[in-house]
Amino acid sequence: MTLKASPSPSKIGLLDLWRQFIPLSLSDVAMAFGDPMMTAALAHLPDARVNLAAVGIAKALAVFFESPIIMILHASNALAPNGRSRRALWRFTLLAGGGLSALLLLLTLPFIFATLGGTLLGIPPQLRQTVQTVLTLMFLWPLAIAWRRYFQGLLIHTGHSQAVAKASMVRLLIVALTLWGGFVLKMSGAVLAGTALIAGVLSEALVVTIAAHRLGATRLPRPIDSELKLPTNLKSVWNFYWPLGSSMLVVWGGRAVLVGIIARAQDANIALAAWPAAWGLVLVIANATRMVQQVIIKNRDQVSDRQLIAFALSVGGFCSLLLFLGSTTPFGLQVVQSFIGNDEALVESIRPVLLLCAFVPLLVAVQNATQGFLVGSGQTKGLNYATWIGTTILLLVAFGAVQLGASGAIAAASAMIISLTIEVSCLAFNLRKQL
Repeated sequence: MTLKASPSPSKIGLLDLWRQFIPLSLSDVAMAFGDPMMTAALAHLPDARVNLAAVGIAKALAVFFESPIIMILHASNALAPNGRSRRALWRFTLLAGGGLSALLLLLTLPFIFATLGGTLLGIPPQLRQTVQTVLTLMFLWPLAIAWRRYFQGLLIHTGHSQAVAKASMVRLLIVALTLWGGFVLKMSGAVLAGTALIAGVLSEALVVTIAAHRLGATRLPRPIDSELKLPTNLKSVWNFYWPLGSSMLVVWGGRAVLVGIIARAQDANIALAAWPAAWGLVLVIANATRMVQQVIIKNRDQVSDRQLIAFALSVGGFCSLLLFLGSTTPFGLQVVQSFIGNDEALVESIRPVLLLCAFVPLLVAVQNATQGFLVGSGQTKGLNYATWIGTTILLLVAFGAVQLGASGAIAAASAMIISLTIEVSCLAFNLRKQL
């Protein structure tokens, strides 16, 4: 693989890339940190296992409906230089986000949810009503996420990454205050979880929109359509975006089906609570690496590919080390127990999952780095192929492990590691052809 040299002498070094990355990373960390906060609140309320399992299932379904518009951020960053492209993407954002929210609301109708939740996903009867309640409260989730990510992309492109971080901190604060208030009032765990999740994302969407207008990120750039050859209408935006959106649809669709596989494990009752709790803790650190993709898209014309790859590896290696220490040291285990509560069986189910997933942040960093190179070059189809392969492997390995009698949470963690490794290999192969 031949790496691209910097097109001109660049003064941007590894430390400068980290300076760009840290505020963006904080936004993802703040978002991910809401999950263990939720776990901590629900673990100390009545019916902890039922609520933890139900919220984990509901969140997986909500994110599945969100998945087609997750890559709006990447598209917004990439298409921001072109005014016509921005306007077309904004129309696409509203149509896609609104449509997905309508579909999520449709899913919560009792006769539809009973069929899909019970038959397709195998959600245990004792959890179905709780899952349905959480999803009903969260029906605006896809629209709010799409809206937020469009304005985040504009802010990143114009160099206002700190505003993105501040908006995420507001979201985390709103979630924390909602959870605290609900805990004090002894609210139902399902109602509290759904309210906290939707309140957090709506507040972040509002703050990031205000920031984009105040900082001038929404100002249209000079028309340079002929130079950039970017999509400038709904049809061309769809052609550009569909491989990105469908790849996320496959990823999160696979994660939703994974819940159904765990529900069929021998230890399903505890595994359905242990997996979302453990994976939420893993994502607090792994999500910190995702914004390497945005740094690569923004800087590729100014920094050599070799330096960008070194940056991604440094981020992933550092975050994997943090997760390893958190899953093996006494202090790290105390932190885990503070979120989970005094349910010793649940804690014992989570500990091996955390250790097994110690390499996930490094894999996620490399995954997002290779995706950044491909998106920055307009080669979005390569992401789609790799995602299909990785998700297929995820479900096959998890299903096979469960059939062999493995713990549901261990089966999910093992499948996640193997699938991420294969997906990264496929992305690297596609990138090699492009470079």
